[in-house]
Parts: sequence; C-alpha cells; structure tokens
Amino acid sequence: MRRVIIFLLAAVVTAAVTTVSAAAGIPANPAWESAAPLASWKNGGFLICNNEWGAGFGPQTIWADSYRHWGVESDQTAGNTVVETYPCVQKTYDDVPVSSFRAIRNGFTQSMPSGGGLRAEAADDVWLNDYGTEVMIWVDNHRQVPAGKVISQVTMYGQHFALWRSGTIYTFVLNHDETSGVTHILTALQWLVKHRYVSAAATLTQVNFGWEIASTGGQPMDFTVTNYWLQASHS
Repeated sequence: MRRVIIFLLAAVVTAAVTTVSAAAGIPANPAWESAAPLASWKNGGFLICNNEWGAGFGPQTIWADSYRHWGVESDQTAGNTVVETYPCVQKTYDDVPVSSFRAIRNGFTQSMPSGGGLRAEAADDVWLNDYGTEVMIWVDNHRQVPAGKVISQVTMYGQHFALWRSGTIYTFVLNHDETSGVTHILTALQWLVKHRYVSAAATLTQVNFGWEIASTGGQPMDFTVTNYWLQASHS
C-alpha cells in the first residue's frame, strides 16, 4: 500500500510540475490577460491584440503590463506552415499621407523560443491605403518563408534585407536575426515609393509589431516583448 501511495504522490507532483512549466512565461498578476482569440486591450494609445485568425489556430493566452511589456503563450499544431496568429501591439492612423511624416520608426526588445518545431517570425506589419497595401519587416525569422518571390536587395541604415513581393504584399526580410533593435519603417516605405511599387500619394493606416506564428511544434511556447516604442513625427 505504501508503494501505491508514493506512486500516486509522485504522479501528482509530476503533473503539477508539468502544469507550472507550461505556464512559466505568463506572469502571476499581469495588468491584463485573455485567451479569447480576438481579445484586445487599450493602453497608452495602443492596442495589444491576441489576433488569432487562421483557419486552424490553437490555444493562445495573451498578457500585458503595458504596450511596452507584453507577451503570449501559444500552442499551434506541429508541422503547420500557415500563419495562424499574429499577436501584436497596434497603432491605427486615419490614413495620413506617408509624405507628411519626417520619421516612422520603432524600437523593440523581444524574445521567442527556438527549436522544437517552431515556425514563426517577429515582424512589423504596416498597412497603407485603407488596408489596400501591406508592408512587413521581418527581424527574427525561424523557418518561415514570405509569400511571393524576391524582387530586390535593399540596404537601410547599414542593414541588408531581401525584398519579397506577392501582389500588394511587400516583405523586407533582414539577413540576420535580432532580438533587439530599431526598425526604420519610413525608410522602407520611401524605398517602395521611389521604385514605384507604392504610390507617392500612399497613406498610413496602421502600424503593428508582433509575431506571426504558424507552429510551436504542438506544445506551448512563450513569446515576450520587454521594450517597445514607436515614433511617428511629421515634417
């Protein structure tokens, strides 16, 4: 009987450890937390969005202390290559002419897991012309491939990007991975205008930063932003 009791106690302890491990990346008392697929929270003029919209998304919990400090624990199907979710911090604009800006850039410090079947990337997602044109800037890529094909190589502020295009979707892919840095969004938009991929009359609709997640290998994985800022100033 004693052996049975010890075995049962060991099983309970193992289960408890497993549960704690799965939720280790979620703070005990964040200012906001939600597992609703389209949950969002307003803070400091931004929205933090869970943003699960794929056809087969799995469970995902988003939490935040502020727009500067937030994260998700996501569990997406092993082997999946299609983006299921894009948890992000978001700022919306009233279709302001891009030409009126002196600067659009952001700073980020983010962490994401590696290995274990992860397919995801950390990226800016910028919408122009009332959501008619999408411009992404990938800064930390784990086994993801943009839509379309490479149309150019672009250097911005000493950093080198491959530019992919699929219709009205443009994706700048950094040639190395960064967990912390500054993204020069206006410079990317100006390059597209200069090379006539985007109209000089283009307007800014929305700026996002987060992770496009396709797979976490069928297990919970934690993604965290510990610092974020956005500067969008006019001439």
